[in-house]
Amino acid sequence: MPSDPATDSKCVWEELRQHYSTIADLSMRDLFRTDPERADAFSLETGDIYVDFSKNRITRGTLNLLFKLAESHSLKASIEQLFTGGKINCTENRAALHTALRSHDNSPIYVDHVNITELVSKELMHMQSFANAFHNKEICGANGKPLDNVVHIGIGGSDLGPRLVVDALRDYLLPDIRVRFVANIDFADIQTALSDSDPESTLFIIASKSFNTLETKTNGETARKWLLDNGCTDISRHFIGISANKPAALAFGVAEDRYFTIWDWVGGRYSLWSAVGLPIALATGFERFQEILTGAYEMDQHFRNQPMDRNIPVILALLDIWYNNFFNTETHAFIPYDQSLSLLPEYLGQLFMESNGKNISIHGGRTDHQTSPVIWGSVGTNSQHAFFQLLHQGTRLVPVDFLAPLTPRTSNDHHHKLLLANCIAQGQALMQGEHNQSNPYLDFPGNRPSTSIFYNKLTPKVLGALLAMYEHRAFVQGNIWGINSFDQWGVELGKKLAGKILDSFNAEKPDPALDTSTKNLIALYKDRN
Repeated sequence: MPSDPATDSKCVWEELRQHYSTIADLSMRDLFRTDPERADAFSLETGDIYVDFSKNRITRGTLNLLFKLAESHSLKASIEQLFTGGKINCTENRAALHTALRSHDNSPIYVDHVNITELVSKELMHMQSFANAFHNKEICGANGKPLDNVVHIGIGGSDLGPRLVVDALRDYLLPDIRVRFVANIDFADIQTALSDSDPESTLFIIASKSFNTLETKTNGETARKWLLDNGCTDISRHFIGISANKPAALAFGVAEDRYFTIWDWVGGRYSLWSAVGLPIALATGFERFQEILTGAYEMDQHFRNQPMDRNIPVILALLDIWYNNFFNTETHAFIPYDQSLSLLPEYLGQLFMESNGKNISIHGGRTDHQTSPVIWGSVGTNSQHAFFQLLHQGTRLVPVDFLAPLTPRTSNDHHHKLLLANCIAQGQALMQGEHNQSNPYLDFPGNRPSTSIFYNKLTPKVLGALLAMYEHRAFVQGNIWGINSFDQWGVELGKKLAGKILDSFNAEKPDPALDTSTKNLIALYKDRN
């Protein structure tokens, strides 16, 4: 008689709890001392990415139990559903096929009887055609001037991904083209972008899946007014629309040939691989964008085909489970020792917390386990002088990811050696500590976990692989916790209430149903304006 998967899973969780009780106080220094092969055994490499997870509070037995946990949650079958169009976004009855956007395999993938491989190919050709024309100075504004100043308007997944990539690939930016990003509804954001822009040479990209997101719609309308006020009457020449809502984009003023499609099976935080990545192609060239897709595709293949004990995203996710659910850590820090990745912690904050910051399971009840920790971090070495005090001597255990390039992005090898030495030293210091009985202020307890993720150089291909690696890591977490990683219902309530607050700003009297704090804040605003 076959076993019950739910029962199997509960048994493995209990095995892990018992295992935790036996090794919770083990010293990593002792683990290294007793196992000379530990560093090699707990390191993996794929492509140009090398991951050393040996400085974690685990044994081989820990990993074996974590693999058993993944098997009890049918992880391998879930991975296949992810790649083949299973409707794993169960609350919205949708597939989550961002991997199809970067696939180099022309095999058909069907969503509701439509071969989406053909749709993706067609949209990529549209992007390439427009990018080539843009770089050849063939895309002109209403007054005939070539467009070379791009302002991308979007928020959340329509902003963080492309913003990160353009900033990270600063060494690959094409000359004489400027790409900037506007997200916040705070007027200061778009005002800054417009203040030194020439209306005649500015192209606005409006990226919104619904084409009705408040912030994006408001900023888009401000951009349109700015163009009209400055004599650009044919505004359709100055706008691109990227959306799943074509009628709304065309009604806004986007021309038919300037409309780019995204689909409901592409989540916002997974959309940089789609036409939402157009500003990347404009800033760096379409060939570079293709290299990003290639790096992501290669990581997809690694994730899909490697066994668990050789699978980097799987192992990283299982380590997250280990700390979050057994050590009861509440945060996870990401520290890139690479100035090019200064925006990565914010990007990962959305990826992990919007994907997995949930308390309802895929079965509709409360989750049995703690889900996503708080994601935070900053670039090294700056962060050493900001919050590493807490990492080394604070009362909370914080797992850390260190990222760093092995080769310098500039010709200054001296700076790079200092950078990399600090990165390696921090992982060593967190692990081994330094005891000082005579002066407790100088005592470093150590035994604090970290993972080192090194890459040869931050090329477009490597960047694509890194971001795909983190996407898959988030997916595995969600699978183990039994939640849907592809919806985000938690963002809706605040938006709905903001509309009511706005009505109260314009009403003579506030809604009597409001709490007294909210009433007082509304009155304060009205009193000062």
